[in-house]
Amino acid sequence: MTPRQFYYSHSKEEVEALAKSAGTNFANFKQIAVARGSVGRKLAERLARASDGVISELEALYPERYEELPEEKQAS
Repeated sequence: MTPRQFYYSHSKEEVEALAKSAGTNFANFKQIAVARGSVGRKLAERLARASDGVISELEALYPERYEELPEEKQAS
């Protein structure tokens, strides 16, 4: 699960708790999730650890590889 997927599938309280446990704050996590901000290796590792693997390090580092893209529409 990417940070964006986690943000939209959990309550604000759960997101705040995860962010705090990972050594960041809600605003920073929201920036990462909503605006698709970058995540460094250390924060990715802390997010994976704090979420008990729900967010993997790779999904935090490269969310674009793991999120489903909308279907491409054929040009008419």
